[in-house]
Amino acid sequence: MADRAPCPETDPDAYVEFVSQFGMPTAPQVAAAAGLARAWFKPSFVGLENLPDRPALFIGNHAFMAIDAALFHLYLYYDHGRYIKALGDKTLFANPHYSAIAHAMGGVAGQAPIVERLMARGDDLLLYPGGAYESVKPPEARYQLQWKQRYGFVRLAAAAGYTVVPIASVGPDEYYDHAISSQALFQSAPVRMLMKAGVLPEDMRPDLMPPLPAGLLGGLLPKPKTTYFAIGQPIDLAQYKGVTLSTNKLSALRRKFAAAIEHEIKDLLLLREQERHRDSWLRRLLSA
Repeated sequence: MADRAPCPETDPDAYVEFVSQFGMPTAPQVAAAAGLARAWFKPSFVGLENLPDRPALFIGNHAFMAIDAALFHLYLYYDHGRYIKALGDKTLFANPHYSAIAHAMGGVAGQAPIVERLMARGDDLLLYPGGAYESVKPPEARYQLQWKQRYGFVRLAAAAGYTVVPIASVGPDEYYDHAISSQALFQSAPVRMLMKAGVLPEDMRPDLMPPLPAGLLGGLLPKPKTTYFAIGQPIDLAQYKGVTLSTNKLSALRRKFAAAIEHEIKDLLLLREQERHRDSWLRRLLSA
């Protein structure tokens, strides 16, 4: 499948027009995949009453292989009629085959000019500020935000006077164990050889190198972890529209967003413990 999207960096207006033509895929294969995923992960939502009746930027914690994003995106639409565009790292859209699939599924390159235009249109957006770095974090950092010093998303949301909705997921961080860590794999001889051969880019970022996954029975199929999503209280930034915020104010907002997500994660972990008895013995065994 070839991707004919305009370049988001050189022609952001044309790119936004291009991605705006996509809606939620309705092919029978997509519906079938959604049904299988529902049976496998048993996703459930809490806090649906917090969904705002206005466009919003949904931000949350991120997991390996972005399965969390796919599930949230699918079921928020199928079950609750809310279609969101998921913002991704621009390097992920450099591959034309991947980007064609991502665009068709609601993915969008997340450069600032693109986000500004999408917000001006009033689109619902999904962003994981930790990005690829957070998605490949080691198992000991499960359910911990890895945002580094990223403030761009705060600045963009505030300038647009957007509503920010903190979300959380519990389950996706445990779909896979790491047979070989990202760092070890990046430094391995086979990966270096693939870089030299041009199969992998020589300037590939270490934080984009996924670990070697070990899912169900050590294979590539994710473990059937019961999955929870939480939607937190919306944070209205209308008062900041058009205002240039100081670094201190951006930092304070960023901390507020992070604290809200961490609170939701904590509550979901507790809820999962309280409902663990509902899982069958087979699901618990296969998820171990």
